Amino acid sequence: AFIDLERPELSEQRSSLIQALPWARSIMVFARRLNRHALRSPLRSVASAEFHAGAHHVKAVIHQVVRDLEGTPFVVQLKLLAEAAGLGLMGKNRMVLHPRFGADHYLGAIALDGILPQEDYGRPLEHQPCINCNLCAVACPTGAIAKDGHFDFTSCMTHNYREKVGGFVEWVHTITDSRNRHDYRRRISDAETLSWWQSLGYEANTHCDYCVAVCPAGSEAAAFLADRKPHFREVVRPLRERVEPVYVVAGSDAEAHVAATFPHKSARRIGSGRVPESVRALVTMLPLVFQRGQAKGINARYHFRFTGKESLETTIDIRNQRITVTSGLDGRADLEVRADSETWLGFLRKERRLPWEILRGRIRLRGRPTLLKDFGRCFPA
Repeated sequence: AFIDLERPELSEQRSSLIQALPWARSIMVFARRLNRHALRSPLRSVASAEFHAGAHHVKAVIHQVVRDLEGTPFVVQLKLLAEAAGLGLMGKNRMVLHPRFGADHYLGAIALDGILPQEDYGRPLEHQPCINCNLCAVACPTGAIAKDGHFDFTSCMTHNYREKVGGFVEWVHTITDSRNRHDYRRRISDAETLSWWQSLGYEANTHCDYCVAVCPAGSEAAAFLADRKPHFREVVRPLRERVEPVYVVAGSDAEAHVAATFPHKSARRIGSGRVPESVRALVTMLPLVFQRGQAKGINARYHFRFTGKESLETTIDIRNQRITVTSGLDGRADLEVRADSETWLGFLRKERRLPWEILRGRIRLRGRPTLLKDFGRCFPA
C-alpha cells in the first residue's frame, strides 16, 4: 500500500522523517506473511526462527526494491504507517492486525521521492480486525496486556526482550557484580548463559510473543468464532501450561501476576537495565514504566525541579491508578522534590545514597517524605 506524507496520521513523525529523508514524498508499506504454525509452537526457538526469517526477507525485499528504484532504505514507525496505509489496525495486543494475515506478518516500508495519484494511496481500514477475544490477555505470562485495554510496556519489555536492549545491559551488570564463577552461576543458570551465547552469536531470541501466537484475527476469525474450543485447546492452553521462567522486576505488577495466575511458571527476578541518561529522558519514560497495580491507593501530585547540568520542571500526578505527566509546575504539590539532575540520576543507578544526598543539600524535599516512597513503588524498574 502507498501513503503520502501530508496525511494527518503522520503529523507527529513527519518532521523527523523529513529531517532524515528530505527528498521523501510518499511511502510504500508492505506486510510479509509469517508461518502461523511456527509462531504457535510451544518451543519458542521455532517461533523466533520464523521471526528472524521474516525480518531477513523483509530487509531483502526492501534492498531489492531500493536498488531497483535507486533510493535509500530507512527506519520509521511502521505500525503507524501501516494503519494509515490501510494494511491493518492496532489490536488489543498492540500488533497491527492485517485483514487476512492477522498478527502473523512482518512490516516493511520504503520512502519514495515521487507523488502518486490520489487514487493509488491507501486509506485506513473501516473495519477493526481485532475481534476482542482477549486471548492475548489470557496468554500473556506477565499480565502486560489487560482485558480492559491497558498495556504495561515495561513488563512486556523485561520478559520478552530479555536478550535485547536493556536485558543485555542488565546481564553485563550481573557479570561485573558477581564475586566469582559460583556467585555468577547462582544468579544466572548455565542454560541462560548458553541462551545469551546463542543470541549474541546468531540472532537475539524473544521469550514470549504469545500475543501473536494466540491471535485468531484475520482469515481464521470466522472459524474461531464458530467454535472456540479447538483453538484454545491446541494453541492457547499449551502456552499457558508451559513451564518456564518469566523475567520480572522485583515488586512489579508482572511478579504479582505470575504468582497469582501462573504458579507453575517461575518468576525470575532481574534488574531492568534501563536507567535514562538524562532527566528529560527519565520524565518521558515514566508513563511507560508506570505500574498501575503498585499505585493502588496512591493519590498525590508531585513537583520535580531539576537543576545543575539539566534544568527541568515537571508535574507528575498519580491518581486512581493512572499517571499524568505535564511540563512545568501545575497546581499545588503534595510533595516537591528539588534535585541536582546528575545526583538524581546517580541515585536511580544506585550509585548515590538518598539520605546522604539530602544531608548534602543536593536533594531537597518539601512535603510528606513518605510520598517519595509511594512514588518509587510505582516505578520498580
